[in-house]
Amino acid sequence: MNEDDPANRCSYKELPRHRVLLPNLMHIPSLGILYSALTGLTLAAFYMLNKKAARAGRPQLVILWIFAFHLPILTLWVAISAPVHVMPAYFLPGTIVLLLTMLGYILTIRAIALSPFSLMVPVLGLCPVFTALIGIPLLGEWPSFTQWTGIVLAVLGVLWLYAPPSKPFDIFSFWKNFAKKRGAPLALMAALVWAFGAPFDKLALREADPSFHALYVFGGFSLILFLWLALRGELQLRPLPRRRLPFLFITGAVGGASYALQLLSLQITPAGPFETIKRVMSQIAALIVGYVFFREKITKPKLIGIAILCIGVPLIVL
Repeated sequence: MNEDDPANRCSYKELPRHRVLLPNLMHIPSLGILYSALTGLTLAAFYMLNKKAARAGRPQLVILWIFAFHLPILTLWVAISAPVHVMPAYFLPGTIVLLLTMLGYILTIRAIALSPFSLMVPVLGLCPVFTALIGIPLLGEWPSFTQWTGIVLAVLGVLWLYAPPSKPFDIFSFWKNFAKKRGAPLALMAALVWAFGAPFDKLALREADPSFHALYVFGGFSLILFLWLALRGELQLRPLPRRRLPFLFITGAVGGASYALQLLSLQITPAGPFETIKRVMSQIAALIVGYVFFREKITKPKLIGIAILCIGVPLIVL
């Protein structure tokens, strides 16, 4: 896969199925490792701010303002990157990515708002699992033995997250706890949506610079949501209090920075190692953020589940 693919859609470097290459971090620029780690941390911070922002008002308006506030930093990126490269063939895959991004982010933000933070972000880590499985019917690409091992471990890690805290090794009782979390099915669907977006990102980025792609996706997202709310008369019905806007601006700026960081990372870092560093950092950060900001307990099932996820995901994407 093109290394410019946005990693939020679970892109990973395509390798011949008869061999598996292990990453050599010594060959990755230190700046690439730093950008990859910062992407994972800013992504976790963006999700945390979204959960806090859910209290600011009606969900549709909150989401609109957050993504409208992505635009200043992305517009600045386009200005710095000028002149940008855009071909007519970009707009079909770019628009598909836009629509999938809308759906994926709405599902993700609602999942995080409805359920414990430290249980939702790890579920999004199943995105590479779906990407690998989708490749079988769509591309005729079968995962290698190592990748199948990673898929099994990643699924096992999520099951372990939802094991009863009083019985940390009873993963067969996960379904009861999973069903209690209203956001869990939404997070699972969001991971699936991101996975479907990966091949279209690849096509889009062949025809346009990453900075334009980012601005087109989030600008289009904001415009569509604005028009939909305006036609329904919801913008005037219950507007957000102005005192909430600075916090929403910070949330949007962090989200825009995270998206820009991942695209910059992929320009100097192979996609597999990037995805590994980003996912591991975001999984660990989710556990810490949940404990510090939302008083969510760190339980044995969470520790075991996230540890297994941090082993399984690299086996899939490398």
